[in-house]
Amino acid sequence: MEFFREFGEALYFISLCGEFHALIISGHGRHYSSGADVPVLLKEINENVVTDERGKLQHIPEFLSKNYESFLLLESLSIPVISAIRGVCLGSALELALFSHFRLCGEEAVFGLPEASFNLAPGLGGMYKLCSMAGLAFALERVLKGSTFSAEDALKHGIVDKVVPKKVLIPAAFDFARQVMQDFRVEKRGLYIKKYLS
Repeated sequence: MEFFREFGEALYFISLCGEFHALIISGHGRHYSSGADVPVLLKEINENVVTDERGKLQHIPEFLSKNYESFLLLESLSIPVISAIRGVCLGSALELALFSHFRLCGEEAVFGLPEASFNLAPGLGGMYKLCSMAGLAFALERVLKGSTFSAEDALKHGIVDKVVPKKVLIPAAFDFARQVMQDFRVEKRGLYIKKYLS
């Protein structure tokens, strides 16, 4: 919860500042992120879900809406947003990466949306993004089973744009950022990938 609050504040600052040329998101240490702390997430959901007398959901908890709005703001930034993914990238961390403009990953990276194994569904747009990138069959299987997939599968299905050795991941992300930040346009995404990441 603290991460999402600070992340939203940082994005709002970046969106207003006008002094940033690119944004690279990576994890500190061996992993991008294993996602939310499940007990904390379940507690927040249980405390904030409002249902009617039949148990029908009345509205989405406010914290989920705010977190989703942060991802939409990330996606709308006018500077290139690059996720540099190594190690595990699971749950809300994968959802965050899917809202980045570009995704580079290490050869050993592992991806997944394991929410189904906790009787949850990805709540921050991950299902829609995964479907639009990888196709309905691949996305549904991964979401419903909560299973993980490799960097190779992620590249094959258009979820990541390039796979590199993990030791050169961060330098590769910085090199790519320098190449695209001068004339960055979201609509040119495919051109940048073809020119600089193929």
